[in-house]
Amino acid sequence: MTSLPEMNPSIELLAAEAAQLSDFLAGLDDAGWARPSACTDWTVADAAAHLAQGSAGGALALTRARAGDPSPPEGQRLLEAGERASAMTAAGAIAFRRGQSAADLMQAFANGIDRLLQAARELQPEDWEKPSFHRRGIIPVHENMARRIQEVAIHGWDIRSAFDPAAEISDAAAAVIMSLTHRWLNACFTPIGPSARFRFAVSGSAARQQDVALTGASFTLEDNAAGPADVTFRCNPSAYVLLTYGRLDISNGAPATAQLEIDGPLDKARLFTTAFAGY
Repeated sequence: MTSLPEMNPSIELLAAEAAQLSDFLAGLDDAGWARPSACTDWTVADAAAHLAQGSAGGALALTRARAGDPSPPEGQRLLEAGERASAMTAAGAIAFRRGQSAADLMQAFANGIDRLLQAARELQPEDWEKPSFHRRGIIPVHENMARRIQEVAIHGWDIRSAFDPAAEISDAAAAVIMSLTHRWLNACFTPIGPSARFRFAVSGSAARQQDVALTGASFTLEDNAAGPADVTFRCNPSAYVLLTYGRLDISNGAPATAQLEIDGPLDKARLFTTAFAGY
């Protein structure tokens, strides 16, 4: 049985990741806010606007869960199976950002994070497993918290990497995100036909070995599988997250800016990013 993440360390990790990103955003000029982020079609300002919106929504979900209400808030709904909603999310962030100054966006980001952390710090141990609303399903509060860490860490990387291509996700945040990878891969999988076995050999504080086995129209995840793999990705936790979440371009091999080595034919390796292209 998988043990639950601890509540207070999860909350403090979210606070630390948000504080780091807040400090970074506070140092940007107008040109920096307008710079394209690593998230397709979003500027830095758009990514920050998305985080402001998501943090406020996350705070509401936690507050309602504490009161025993995991239903969608007014104006929101559960996504249908297979519905990606990326275009809707992107449009919402851009509309929220439009017409706002950098100072306005900085304040909106800070307000959203403050609301989220306040709601999280009001949680009691008995709330940790209560059902809560997320647009992709009714999930336990602890998983909702993990998804907020995921959002801040990954979109924080989208922002920071626009200025430093060698930016990484922290080991602590990567470990949390890795616990959600199976849900992400299920959500963004596109059947591509060929079969292949991809092995992730992750080093460092979140070391693991995990295979992703494509079998035509489906795939499986296998921990510590024996036998050969078509491609082995040797990486640190940050590169594992960035590759599985569609943030690394391996069309010409492993990027020099990431701690990633690819053992196996590059054309086979590219099948992974085709099958799990993200959205």
